[in-house]
Amino acid sequence: SRSAPFDGRGAVLLVLTVTSLVLVPRHPLPAVAAALVSAALLALHVRARPTGFVPAALLRSRVFVLSAALACTLATSYFALLFTVPQLLRDRTDWSSSTIGTYQLVALLVGSALSMALAAAAARMTRPRVLAILLAFGAAAPLTAVFTPWAPLLLLVATLAVFTTSAGQATLAVYATAATPAAQRPTAIGLFSLCYQLGGAFGPAVAAAVALS
Repeated sequence: SRSAPFDGRGAVLLVLTVTSLVLVPRHPLPAVAAALVSAALLALHVRARPTGFVPAALLRSRVFVLSAALACTLATSYFALLFTVPQLLRDRTDWSSSTIGTYQLVALLVGSALSMALAAAAARMTRPRVLAILLAFGAAAPLTAVFTPWAPLLLLVATLAVFTTSAGQATLAVYATAATPAAQRPTAIGLFSLCYQLGGAFGPAVAAAVALS
């Protein structure tokens, strides 16, 4: 059977929507307006072409949407804290820049190792338990950064942040793709990864806003 033609209009509308969202922290009003317009046009296009570049079945999948949204949230938190924690340590300690960098590197390596352990164990755990771990530690990272009175505890923030975003990307990607039809799984992986990368764009913008406040 012949394959369906490439959905160029859907691809363009998705790119416009994502680009507008990325520009929201820098140009809030025009970017929000552009994002709303492009998202509305994309929604209309998806209704008209439900098997196009953005399949309607994925958007109707609660598991896929929630997994992608959580991955974006965890990535945003991680990339924001990646830039914020060193600044907070400089403000609250007398450590040198090299000391801060070394300690943060160790903290990130520990978090990465823990994330691999959770990703490996996730197959033997229930989905609610995995989500509870990600949500609990994902919330603990920014809350600790805001409220801790002890500066060295900020290194734990870096560990928790990289742990949740790395473990979340691995486990949530499995949940998101498993909930979609086999024929749409390559698209699901691509859209899920896009949501994660959006967090990489939002996070530094959040860190910059915190630094300027």
